Amino acid sequence: MATTQMAHAHDQQIAPRLQKRQGHAVREGVTIGLLGALAVMLAFFIADLVAGVPLRTPGLLGAALFHGARDPGDAAITVSNVLGYTVFHVLGFVAFGLGVSGLFALAEREKRVLSLVLLLGACLATGGALTAYFVAQWISEAVTPWVFLAAHILAGATMVALLFYFHRRLLREFPAAAD
Repeated sequence: MATTQMAHAHDQQIAPRLQKRQGHAVREGVTIGLLGALAVMLAFFIADLVAGVPLRTPGLLGAALFHGARDPGDAAITVSNVLGYTVFHVLGFVAFGLGVSGLFALAEREKRVLSLVLLLGACLATGGALTAYFVAQWISEAVTPWVFLAAHILAGATMVALLFYFHRRLLREFPAAAD
């Protein structure tokens, strides 16, 4: 009986800490995703402004995503294409931010996982850069592939910097965790 009561008391102490940690990981993931998406959107907006065609990049990507446009000349830049693609883009970045934040939360509890998380992050960054480059080939008339790639590298750097900020203690412990 006493053992059961002690286990129940222990669970009551752990549950609030776990909920707080999960809430922190969600806020962190949403923040990381939103700021990563914002970095890409600002880079595209500036590139489109310099080219004299504001919102062309999200308009073209929205036309391709929602209407199957294959040629940038056939793609209509409409409010629905721009807003629809923007929502899709932000949700994708937030989902990615939540996933990465969850992995780092796991690494906070299990230090042995950190090496795997960092390796997975390097693979995802490479895959993301290649995907951005190949998508940029399609819209090369609207924005050069290097602008597209640079925007996503900027987003990746923003997200990594935020992860380093949120998990600086964990990353300082990395050499010891790798052993």
